Amino acid sequence: MKSKLAIIICLLAGVLLPAEMFGQAQIYTRKEKLKDITAKTTKVVLSGDEMLDEAMKESIAASWTMSPYEFCSMEEFEKIKTSDKFYFLLIVKGQQRKESEPGIDLLTLVKGGEGASKSINDMLEVVTFPLRSASEPSGREFVLLPAFLTIIQDHAQSLISSEVKAYSTLSAEDTKKLAIKRIYFSKEDFAPQVDDKAIASLDEDIIVEEDEDKVDEVFSDGTYNAVISYVVAPSEPVNGSVCYKLLIGADNHKLYWYKKHRISARSGSGFMPGDLRAITQIRK
Repeated sequence: MKSKLAIIICLLAGVLLPAEMFGQAQIYTRKEKLKDITAKTTKVVLSGDEMLDEAMKESIAASWTMSPYEFCSMEEFEKIKTSDKFYFLLIVKGQQRKESEPGIDLLTLVKGGEGASKSINDMLEVVTFPLRSASEPSGREFVLLPAFLTIIQDHAQSLISSEVKAYSTLSAEDTKKLAIKRIYFSKEDFAPQVDDKAIASLDEDIIVEEDEDKVDEVFSDGTYNAVISYVVAPSEPVNGSVCYKLLIGADNHKLYWYKKHRISARSGSGFMPGDLRAITQIRK
């Protein structure tokens, strides 16, 4: 009897020991990895594009409140990117499989770490935001940059609010509020498939401007309850290139619409008729 009892105790010990050891092990979830994002310094990596870097400096100074920040060169980034003491905000190129060269520039926030020794793609990505066409940017990105930075920060901070949200991707959470907004579209932000009949069917509080500068003025003036359009796509897209379509609050810099589609012969660059129908449905 004693011999059998000893065997049972030994077996239990064999089962329980690994469980006890597992309980003591440190498990790093995505939320756990990102929990220091507001305490660590964010290194803003300057691109070498004088106009963009100046706009970045001004916009960061005015809009970056999530964490301490410092500016650095690309050379410095290469030296310190493997350090987990820093987060990095930098511009990267986005290239789809069928594209012969990068089609768009993206603004990405990543955490430094050992994976950076391989490539930026191996760094812990916090959030990536479509910035502009890579080859022929419109210049509107300079005007809207403060909103882009606000959207990036809002999303980054939401990731550490819960384990579930830690794995969420960038999205527009207030889309339903478009029901009460005045929306300003630049006509240049419509795909070729949007015809005059579709534009004429829009309600009186959806304004379509021939001059995109007028739309940007609405944003620069911080017009109350106004939302403005912005599209990011390659200047010379190919089948399979990605087009991003955004509606951004002029007064609060919130993201109200964030959709993307692959460009093809039937789906050009810009807001599609389906987007306009969906927005119209929200406003009924």
